[in-house]
Amino acid sequence: DEEPAVAQFGKDDKYFGVATMMVTLPGLPMFGHGQVEGLAEKYGMEYRKAYWNETVDDNLIRRHEHEIFPLMRKRHLFSGVDNFVFYDFANPEGWVNEDVFAYSNRTGEERALVVYNNRYTEAAGWVRSSVGMSVETGGKRRITHKRLGEGLGLSSAENVYYLFQDQKTGLEYIRSGRELGERGLFVQLGAFKSNVFLNFRMVHDDGDGNYRRLDQYLAGRGVPDINAAFLELYLEKILT
Repeated sequence: DEEPAVAQFGKDDKYFGVATMMVTLPGLPMFGHGQVEGLAEKYGMEYRKAYWNETVDDNLIRRHEHEIFPLMRKRHLFSGVDNFVFYDFANPEGWVNEDVFAYSNRTGEERALVVYNNRYTEAAGWVRSSVGMSVETGGKRRITHKRLGEGLGLSSAENVYYLFQDQKTGLEYIRSGRELGERGLFVQLGAFKSNVFLNFRMVHDDGDGNYRRLDQYLAGRGVPDINAAFLELYLEKILT
């Protein structure tokens, strides 16, 4: 009896932000009839056939293939609750922005961090600390908070860096394990935009501090190929 997704969320970034959350939260995602194709007819339980002569939206299908279907193939990473952590999104002034959803999950060595701005305005802030979580310790329950590094199971040891990728844009990033553990991750999102950070890989800096130099050089920016950026910066040091 629900209205079709296209009637509730449209076909642009708001829909894809909501769909991203649906396929990356624990539980069972469910797509309605004709949702991926962009069909707008509302079906009743008694319907035996469609009554509207609608055209499939090929562009909508292609965007699903690029943004949503790859995440559905990773449901093993998102479906569990044991390592699921929900975070506050704090703006630069320290206030929590309730319009931004941020959460992480992990299984084995795989990790994911999802951030979605559910409002028609830009948002910027830190994913640093979780909301209060009820945990049992010694037979008693208490409220605790986890830092981003703890939620993702990251190391904050000296000279440890993490390379990771945003599934939405394909851009790759570098952050020190210490920064992720102490300060969290600074994120900027346009209206109804989302990031899904995946493929976290730990690297150890060498004696020359090349990963530290790369981190400082990029200053938080993402690049299409982090290894190419590393090589470019390394060769620049040799040639100059």
